Parts: sequence; C-alpha cells; structure tokens
Amino acid sequence: MVLLKARVPRAVALLGCFVLISSLLTLTTMAQTTVTSGGIGVHILFQTNKWVTPNIHYKAGTGSWTTSPGVAMSASNNSEYPANDGWFQFDSSTATSLEFVFNDGVGVVWDNNNNANYKVSATGTYSVVSKVSDFKTGDLVRPSDGTGYHILFQPITWAKPYIHFNAGSGWTTVPGNAMSPSTYAGKFSAANGWYEYAISSISTVEITFNDGNGVWDSNLNANYVRTSPGTYAFVNQNTATPTTAPSIQGYVNGPGYSVTSASETAGVLTINLAVNTASISTSYGTDLSALVVTVTKTETDSVRVKIVDKNNKRWEVPKSVFTTGTLGTDSSSTSDAVDALYSFNYTQNPFTFQVVRKSDGYTLFDSSGISLVMKDQYLQVSTTLGSDLSVYGIGESTRDNFKMASGDKQTLWARDQGSATPIVNTYGSHPFYLGINSAGQAHGVLLLNSNGMDVTMDSGHLVYQAIGGVLDFNIVVGPTPAKVVSQYTKLIGRPKLMPYWSYGFHQCRWGYGSVDALRTVVSKYKSNNLPLDVIWSDIDYMKSYHDFTLDPTNFPQAKMAIFMDEIHASGQKFVPIIDPGIPDDNNDYAYTKGLSMDIFIKDTSGKPYLGQVWPGPTVFPDFFHPNAKTYWAEQIQLMYKNYSFDGLWIDMNELANFCPGTTCYDNPPFAINNVNSHDAIYNKGISTRRIG
Repeated sequence: MVLLKARVPRAVALLGCFVLISSLLTLTTMAQTTVTSGGIGVHILFQTNKWVTPNIHYKAGTGSWTTSPGVAMSASNNSEYPANDGWFQFDSSTATSLEFVFNDGVGVVWDNNNNANYKVSATGTYSVVSKVSDFKTGDLVRPSDGTGYHILFQPITWAKPYIHFNAGSGWTTVPGNAMSPSTYAGKFSAANGWYEYAISSISTVEITFNDGNGVWDSNLNANYVRTSPGTYAFVNQNTATPTTAPSIQGYVNGPGYSVTSASETAGVLTINLAVNTASISTSYGTDLSALVVTVTKTETDSVRVKIVDKNNKRWEVPKSVFTTGTLGTDSSSTSDAVDALYSFNYTQNPFTFQVVRKSDGYTLFDSSGISLVMKDQYLQVSTTLGSDLSVYGIGESTRDNFKMASGDKQTLWARDQGSATPIVNTYGSHPFYLGINSAGQAHGVLLLNSNGMDVTMDSGHLVYQAIGGVLDFNIVVGPTPAKVVSQYTKLIGRPKLMPYWSYGFHQCRWGYGSVDALRTVVSKYKSNNLPLDVIWSDIDYMKSYHDFTLDPTNFPQAKMAIFMDEIHASGQKFVPIIDPGIPDDNNDYAYTKGLSMDIFIKDTSGKPYLGQVWPGPTVFPDFFHPNAKTYWAEQIQLMYKNYSFDGLWIDMNELANFCPGTTCYDNPPFAINNVNSHDAIYNKGISTRRIG
C-alpha cells in the first residue's frame, strides 16, 4: 500500500486516534522520573512551557549550592525529549547525587517541587516536567538584553499580524507594522505560529495588534502597556474565525467574447469566439484574440465545457493522470441532448453559458455574472450562485469548515506548508465543489486546471481567477450528494479500497532516532494498554536522508528486519517515509540509476534540475517520463528486500524545494493569495527559471 500523505507538523500523530505518548516513559509532574539508571554523572532533562531559558540551581552531594539563580540550562539534544517540545538539559559528569530547583533564569519565578526541592541519589538521567503553570498572555518571558522591547505574538486565527504601538513619540500609522515570523527556537518558534517585532525603546510602550484588515486585539480596549524593556509574549485574545480579507486586486471588467460560429458533430458542440475589441482590457496582460469552446455530453448526468486558446496550445492536466476515470479517455459524447438530464444554453454577445438540471429547472452553472477573461497568465470566469445554495469543497486549505461563506477566498496552489496557520493553502490542489440547495438537491463542479488560482465567494458569485492553463469544467447533475460523489469519481477514477489495518491507531513523529527507539514506542503503547496498529518513521531512518537507504548505525538492516518480524508477529504494521528528492550524489544508486534511465526533471541547459531538500543538493524524478514508473518501482522493491514494510508515506511531492528562483512565470501579473499573503508561487517549489 502507498499512502499519499503530506508531512504534517512533526510530533503530530497521523490517522486513526491521535495519541501521543513519550517514546521512553510516561512523564509525571509528581517529581523527577528516571529515564536511565547508572552511567557516569547526573543528567537532568527539564520541560517548561513558560521559560525561554531556565536556570537550574543545585548542590551536588554534600557540596554547596550554586550562586542564585544558578546556571543556564541548554536546549536538549536528546531526540526523545526534543528542544522544540520545550525540553532543556543539564549535565554533571562528576555528580553522584543532586538536589536542585529551577527558575525563570533571573530568579523571579521558581519551581522547587512544592517547596520539597528535587532530589536524586544515584547516577543516571532524570526528567522533570515543570510544575509552574504556562505563561499568561503579556508575560515577561526573557529579561531585557539592553536593546529595548522584543514583542512575541501568536495570532492563532490571523495569517499575518500587525503591531500598532506608541513608544512615547506617537502612535504608528494604522494598521501599524507587519510582524515577522519568529526567529526564536522552541515554544516561541515560527513553527508554533509565533511572530516577533523589536521596539528599540527603554520607555513605556503601549501596544495593540491587528490582522491588517480591521480585526483588533487591544486587550479588551485597554491596550497592552509595558513599562520595563524585555521580551514579552502575547497570545491573540480575539480568536473568532476570520473571514478572508477583501481582494486587493478585484476582478477585470473585460470586453468579453462574441460567437463567430457554432456547429455540432456527433454530440459535441463547438463554438468559436472572438474577443470584443471595442474596449480590450490590459490588466494582467493582453486578451487572447480567439477561443474555442467545446461542449461534450460525456454522460446523461455530466457535461464537459472546455474553453481553450484557438491559436496556441496551453498547459492542460494530462489524461495520463486519470488512469481509471473517464477523464483519462478521449473526450467524446456518449449521450444526445434528448437523453441528457441537463440542458446547455449560451448567449452570442457577450458569450455566456448556462447548465440547467432538467428535473427541477435548477441552474447549476451560469457564467453571465462577471466578464469572461482569457489572457496568457490570467483566466477569469464565474458562476452565479442560487441564493439557497451551500457550497462545500475547494481545497486544500486550513479552515474550520468545508462550507464556503460569503467573502471566503480559497487559494489553490500545492505547497509544503504546515497547517498551524489558518486560512492558507497547503499540500494539495482540488478545484471541485459540491453545491446543495434548500431542497436537498445537489450537483458538482470540477475545474480541471492545475495552475495556481483564487476561488472567491463574492456577492452571490463564485469567481475563479487562475494564472494559466485552460478552463475545463466538468459539471455533474446529482441530484443527491451520493449521486454527485458517484458521478464525480467516475470522472476522476474510483478511490482504492484501503487495507483494513489502515483504519486503526497510528503513531508517527519526527525524532525516533533508532530501531530501539521505535521498539520502545511500541512497547510503551502495550505497557500502557493503548491500542497501536501502525508505527511510522520519518526521515530519521535514512542514511544522510537519502531515499531508499538505512542508517547503518542507528537503523542497521539486520535490526530492522528483526523489528519487522516482531511487529508483524503481533499483528502490527510499519510505514516509512519517502520523499521524491534524490540526492545529487554519484555514490547513490538511486541517483546513478535515474541518470542512466534519463528520468530526472531537466533545466534549461538539458541537465537535471538541481534543487535542495533534506539530503542537500537534490534532483527530482519526472513522473510523466515513460521510464519513471519502472525506475520508482525498482527502488521500492530494492528497499523492500532489506525490510518488509507495509505501506509508504509519500511526502514533499508538491514538489517541495528549499531553493527557489524567479522568472515572469514565477511572478505572474495576477498574484494568487498564496498562504493568505500573496507570497511568491516559487517559494518552497520548483522555479520555471531553470526548467526547459
């Protein structure tokens, strides 16, 4: 089985019941917990959700206490107690016993085990979870470093926070200054949704926060006032789910197109269009001069309306993607107008079209509301929505509801984007929606276009704004939601039936650094009477993060094979991760084999396109290459011979790339609302600058 699953933020369980336990032990806040006994010295692991740099104040044996507030602890380097989970460490290689307490680094707030102190009387490694409650919004989390105020803010439901403040010389101009992703590690990291801003002042500051679009966190109208410099952390108190910011680009009021001819052959209607030249719009480029519309009655319950450039071929989603669906076959009519459960109508000038369900006269698609615009890098079309229609779908994005609301803008652009920030596009692009009206009658609409696009519900319209490709609509008539799903999956291909075990309880995270660590996780689930059907492994198991390899030190092949036998004997499964990036390394078999089969994506010079992912310089298989399937299957088969895994976690296949670049196609004239901030589309991806 292959699970097409993009990486979620590390330390999050995947599928099934989301259960996280320590891979070594169940932690307790009653006192310190022994991790390992014996060895040389005493080693203390401490987890705090409040203090950025805690101190440990201690005495070894019968010795003296350290000078208050003690010594600073360092970020943990223990993979089972990672720093990004708030763990710190202290090591005394000479101590055989230790009495100790913790504090905030300046000796103001202490954790002394409820006045009993923490005590260990033997060498070993011990873990302690802080008894001090988590910080409150606005708390000082780091003392002054002499440079003024450092403001940390976690916006929760805002994509891009602003800080509006007065440091003694007047307020900033509304909405203030944009905050930057945090450069702090651990709890206050950007990965945990934190932003930062520095104010170089030593006087009193007054602060408010906002989303840049009129939604404010002003401390319940009291503002936040701080009188002493230092680092302060604030959590947004205005956490109502936001509506997407109004479009800053609007829509093109173009001249539209007029019909020059129309004909029907074998059930396929062909309509030729010419741009109306009286008032051609130059926004986002020049209008395409001539278009061809083909209307194909693919089934009695579905119709395909495709609008393309008459004079030049443009990128279309290849039919080979749909190996089992009817979209993978040649478009031809299989029904006539009499049998169709819908009617197709169009106007001459300007050209607009309607699809109406015959059974109830309900309009499923109506393009007359906003101008049809077709340019090289900007496509615009809309459908008027019935006042009683609810729209579900259009993804993938981080939002709290599949139902779109008026004002919502969904951006479709596959990106290796974590899901901590709401209202942003993430790993997949799926331009399909299901509409259901007040009578419970449903229909579905697919725009078969893989380019970046914004889809906005605006004043009774659903507006598509894409940056390339063609307009290829497939409309299914329902009329029940179940019928829509059946009709839609007939187009794209029925989903595979997943194995029964995949519906069970799964555990996954980055940081399981050895076979023994994986084995301990499985054992701890059992000892705590928790069900576990599948254990997963992130890229830790690889040698230097090279696909299809095993780290010979921490994941030797023999130990992995034994581990597979153990979990299979208990009815459990194992799923490792695989990324598409192949290291640019002549000593790597997957690389040299790919070169010999000529299956890597090429740059403009004809050489393999060089990007960068976890192993460093990286090349990428072109999965549309006729040899790619054979190549990929061979690598997986060789990997399986080393250890009998049960599924694969396919990750970073957006494609993800840490080394972006730019061309005109990387910076189209219309900027989609990428991650709700109009971020460049080449960020975290492959640039057209280098691809031939």
